[in-house]
Amino acid sequence: MRIAQLVSSLYPVDLSSTKAIYSHVAALTEGMVEAGHDVSVFGSARSCTRGRIHAVESPDIEIAKLPGDMQRHYNAALISDCYRAASDVDVIHSHFTLLSSFYAPLVATPTLISVHSPIRDEIRPLLQKYKHLSYVSFSRAQRLQMPELNWVATIYHGIDTTQFAFSATPEDYFLYLGRVTEEKGVLFAIQAAKAAGVPLVIAGGSYQAEGYWHRVVEPEINGTTVRYVGEAGLAQKIELLRGAKALLFPTQYDETFGLVMIEAMSCGTPVIGWNNGSVPEVIAHGRTGFVVDSVEGMTQAIQQIGTISRHATRERAERLFSKEKMTQGYLRVYERVIRAAGKEGLVKIG
Repeated sequence: MRIAQLVSSLYPVDLSSTKAIYSHVAALTEGMVEAGHDVSVFGSARSCTRGRIHAVESPDIEIAKLPGDMQRHYNAALISDCYRAASDVDVIHSHFTLLSSFYAPLVATPTLISVHSPIRDEIRPLLQKYKHLSYVSFSRAQRLQMPELNWVATIYHGIDTTQFAFSATPEDYFLYLGRVTEEKGVLFAIQAAKAAGVPLVIAGGSYQAEGYWHRVVEPEINGTTVRYVGEAGLAQKIELLRGAKALLFPTQYDETFGLVMIEAMSCGTPVIGWNNGSVPEVIAHGRTGFVVDSVEGMTQAIQQIGTISRHATRERAERLFSKEKMTQGYLRVYERVIRAAGKEGLVKIG
C-alpha cells in the first residue's frame, strides 16, 4: 500500500519526540514500513523516520521558531504539495484537524483525518461543512465532542512496548509527567501526594507566558518531597516511568487519549487518572490503576496502589496498546476508505 502521512512541519517526526503527535506519526510510519508498505511523510525536513520525507523547507529552518503567520504559510505549502502528489499514493492520512479538509475534496485519493486535539468552538462551523470526510478517533469519548462527524473507526494509540520496558520493582516516588499547565491539573497531583505523605516527581515543560508555573507550582516545590526535574527527554522519561509507583494523571479537560498513560502502563506502572475524556477507557479501574474525581479520591488511590499488579498493568498495555496492534488497525481502515473511494483495483492491499 502507498501511504502518505501528512503532519504539521512545526516539529520533526521522530520516535524520540516529546510532542505526542510527532512521536505518534513516527511510530505509525515505522510500523507500516516494517509491515512492508510504502510510506511518505509530508512534514518537517528535520524528521527522522524510515518513511520518505517530503518537506517544503530546508533542514536548517526551524518552523516552530518562525512568526505565526510564516508557520501557517509553510504548513499551507506542505499540504498543497501533499495533495499535488495525491495520485502517487493510495491514501492520505492527515494529522491536521481542519486544514487538509480544504484540499481533500479536490482529489480522488481518499483522506483519513486524525483529530489530535479537543475541537475548539470556533472551528466547528467549518468542520460541519466537511463532516462527510473520514475521521478516526483515538477513544470513544472523543467522538462526543462532535458526534456528527463521519467517524469511521476508533483506534487506540500504540507504542513500542520493548522500548517502554517492564519494571517489577519501582522506587519510592509517584510521578507527574506532562505539560505543567492548569488544564493538566498538576496542582491536584501535588495536593494529593502531600495529603498521602508520598514523594512526587514532576517532569514537563512550563509556559512562561501563562504565569502558572511561577504563581501556582513553583511555591510547592521543595526539592525533597516535591521535586521538579524539567522537561524529560525520551531516555529520562522512560527511566522515570519505570521507577514510579504510579503515574498521576489529574487532567482537567476532555483528553482525546493521553499517550503518557499507556507509556506508564507498558512499564508496569499503574495510572491514577481523573475521570475526564478517554481516561476511563485507558485505565481498567481497580486492575491497572484508579479513576478518580477529586483530590481526596486521588489521595485514597495513592494509598491503595499496592493492590494493583504491575504485571497485570503491563499485560493490558501489550494486549491493547502496542505499536503492532495500532498499525494493523490503521491498515484495515485504510483498506476500507480506499475501497469506499473506488480505488481497490489500483493497489494490492496487505
